[in-house]
Amino acid sequence: MNIQQLKYFIEITQTRNLSSAARNLFVTQPTLSLSIKKLESELNTSLFVHTDEPFQLTTSGAYLYEKGVDIVEQFDQLIEDLHQMNDRTEKKRIKIGLTTLFSVQFMKEISIFLQTHPYIDLNIIQDGSPELQTKLKNKEIDIGLISFPNNHPEQINIEPLETTTKGYNVYVVVPENNPLSKKHELTFNDLKGQRFSSLSTKYMIGRLLLERSRFFGYEPNIILQNDDLQVLIHSLQKNDSICLLPIEYEIVGKSDNVKWIPLKDRYAHFPIGIALRKDFNITSDIEDFIQAIKQN
Repeated sequence: MNIQQLKYFIEITQTRNLSSAARNLFVTQPTLSLSIKKLESELNTSLFVHTDEPFQLTTSGAYLYEKGVDIVEQFDQLIEDLHQMNDRTEKKRIKIGLTTLFSVQFMKEISIFLQTHPYIDLNIIQDGSPELQTKLKNKEIDIGLISFPNNHPEQINIEPLETTTKGYNVYVVVPENNPLSKKHELTFNDLKGQRFSSLSTKYMIGRLLLERSRFFGYEPNIILQNDDLQVLIHSLQKNDSICLLPIEYEIVGKSDNVKWIPLKDRYAHFPIGIALRKDFNITSDIEDFIQAIKQN
């Protein structure tokens, strides 16, 4: 799912008329129809009820609309903030790396920083924390908002965040028809023999699944690997699988007929922090950005 698909969906929902939506968006009706079909396929759910009254939302569609409107408004505001900076002939560039989850959790603080620093060209690179640590070490980014553990302690420092968002907790997302859904908590021993939809090893949770399963004496049966959290959630019913995800994502990635169950494991909590290279010269603008993040 991308922003364009979300905008198409919202416009159709608001107009309840494919022709009007296409005209307002300056696209063809077939383009809109194909986009919605593709979106429903990616999310593995129906967004509209096919009744005599056109474009009535399903439960999933209503939830996506409710959350999607806020996401699109924040995204458009972020783009507008960036465009307003283009009238400056000289800009300072800051390259920041952060995960998809963190970009949502810290969007407000990033937007405030951009508003107060219009001369800054903020280049955001999204990836998993292990990849971002490597990018930071290799000087491909200036600063990272990433998960522990520190994989490169000789080259980078990670300062723990002591804000509202201190980290994330790993839960097991299970279809309601899976016997595990009756459990109040789960261990890696409980997960033996299950089918997994999983993040790749570019992400800490993808690595956690492999390392801890092997520690408990089995190789996890990964039948789908994808770094889109929403794709993973909506694959569970179709693939009769389970997945490990941050519980903090539940409010964004809600899906029907699944349970989020705490994972009881010594490594099920990932603290996050602000990462910098040890040889990096912290400018006043970087310091301002760090202070903005700490207001979360």
